[in-house]
Amino acid sequence: MKRKVAGVLAAAMAAGMLAGCGSSAKPADTTAAKAEDTKAAEGSTEAAAADNGDKITIEFWHCMGSSNGELIQQITDSFNESQDKIFVKAVHQGSYTDAGTKMQAALAAGEAPVLAQMEIGMLGIFADADQLVDLQKFVDEENYDMSDFMPGLLDASYYDGALVALPHSRSVPVLYYNKDRFKEAGLEEAPVTWDDLKADAKALTGNGSYGYSCPLDQWYYMSLVMNAGGTIFNETEDGIGFAGDPGTKPLYLWKEMIADGTMHVPSGQDYNSSEACRNAFAGGTAAMIQQSSAQLKGLEKTCEFEVGVGAVPQDTTLSYPAGGSNLLMFKGHSEEEEKAGWEFLKYMTNTENAVRWANGTGYLPTRQSCIDSEEYKKMVEEDPNLQIIVDQVQYSTYKTPFIPQYQEAKEIFANEIQKCILEDNYTPEQAVSSMEERVAKLFK
Repeated sequence: MKRKVAGVLAAAMAAGMLAGCGSSAKPADTTAAKAEDTKAAEGSTEAAAADNGDKITIEFWHCMGSSNGELIQQITDSFNESQDKIFVKAVHQGSYTDAGTKMQAALAAGEAPVLAQMEIGMLGIFADADQLVDLQKFVDEENYDMSDFMPGLLDASYYDGALVALPHSRSVPVLYYNKDRFKEAGLEEAPVTWDDLKADAKALTGNGSYGYSCPLDQWYYMSLVMNAGGTIFNETEDGIGFAGDPGTKPLYLWKEMIADGTMHVPSGQDYNSSEACRNAFAGGTAAMIQQSSAQLKGLEKTCEFEVGVGAVPQDTTLSYPAGGSNLLMFKGHSEEEEKAGWEFLKYMTNTENAVRWANGTGYLPTRQSCIDSEEYKKMVEEDPNLQIIVDQVQYSTYKTPFIPQYQEAKEIFANEIQKCILEDNYTPEQAVSSMEERVAKLFK
């Protein structure tokens, strides 16, 4: 049976969604400046919409801020100018969490947009609530070629056999490092193992600067869990897959580095903590940070030093939790509006725009034709960091977000991580044991 929308979405919103955060890193931005930019963009869009005549007008909600949001608007404007039948109004709805909350309210009121960009963990939630259009009907009608999408990314677009999304802003967690600081410390490359990470962080710590910084967030914790041989859920998908060492070792790693004074814990929670982490990196307070690949271009533009990229250091293996977002079409609209939405989805994800998006943000190229294109090869030649990021795709897993209990489990993980790291008398064993017990109850 399909679960009721309100109950399902309320639980998902409570969990919060940070994975693959899409806001660009701009430490100098102020709330007032952001509000003014948003107001100006909305005013421009409203003016254009007023002149659209007999065009079909549809809304597209997105979660991209700062420079990434500007690029979303530019591509949307290009689509609107490319033909004379459809006008797409792009509306920034804040972070993934903000957009999810607003979508919950819109669905309850019967006012959901035709299209939206949503964090991949929400795909299963909305699909299970029967709120998404199966895009396969459009694919079949025009024999649209889906084979060009990278298989690992396309896998996260299906739910129970139905094509309910197209890949867009997909990301992996990576380690950014200050190449200038590395040279000064006599270090030549990013740390590969946890022992390397600890040694490099120690060499880079001093004069008010830390060697390493990472938000106490479940996504980054899970990247370490998986690199220690664990999985988010067990094989029977009714409990955690990191009981014991895979779950405790990352917490011990962080606690040890904090005690040694080599790890900076950014202030705030969720998106604020990640922004504080990036600010510490750009400001020279931290020489290495764990963040999303989506932050590449923002950091390269913001930092006054050369930015390097490496894989998240491993304990026993290389494996990452999926991140980022897909493009979805919501039910409740006319056939004409759905067809208009499909045209925009094709445009947004075509090779040209997928390359443009990957180059402008740091998100992964979603098509093989992107990687094979001369334009992308030139981009990689100019910025080798892009190739390092693409190389990490093979180590990512995209199955977990579709387990209905995933969103609630994420909240449990986040709470236990914070408690373990910030409370002296709460051990990693206690934290992981609590995660195991609390998550098991979700499946009963």
